[in-house]
Amino acid sequence: MDIESKKFLGQPKSFVSIFNALIFDGHPVLKPEYLKDENSELVMNVSSKHVDIIKRYEDGTYLDLFVIESQSNVDPSMAVRVMEYESVARMRYIRQNFKKHVPMILTVVLYVCESKWNAAKRLSELEIIHPGFEDMFNEFKLNLIELNTNHKYSTGEKATQEFFDL
Repeated sequence: MDIESKKFLGQPKSFVSIFNALIFDGHPVLKPEYLKDENSELVMNVSSKHVDIIKRYEDGTYLDLFVIESQSNVDPSMAVRVMEYESVARMRYIRQNFKKHVPMILTVVLYVCESKWNAAKRLSELEIIHPGFEDMFNEFKLNLIELNTNHKYSTGEKATQEFFDL
């Protein structure tokens, strides 16, 4: 992600509008005033990569971590990478801050390439699940926003909508 995009998307209003677009069809359910910066190294994995933007959301009732990962090319391992990022963050959170629960972690991948995403969006698309094991398989789904499609995401926030439309 380039520096200007990261700066823009890291602004609380822009950041929550992406998640409101994905989860709540643009309705302003998540509020920017509850966002706090989080150290992106919390999700640094064994290959020393870290996510583009991570924020902590604390509204007095919930503590959540929201992550934006920008992707400019198709990565066949993206579903597993995001799963790894989230797992590493949970483990580090447990080791550092464990009380009773770990925060919910929700990652959105913003795909900004002109070509269509043609890699797995679910873990089950990468693995062969033997008959009889379906109920035991732990599915993982990639939250992917493809900005190159005809799908119009409603962000509920003018500047972010213009960014998406661009």
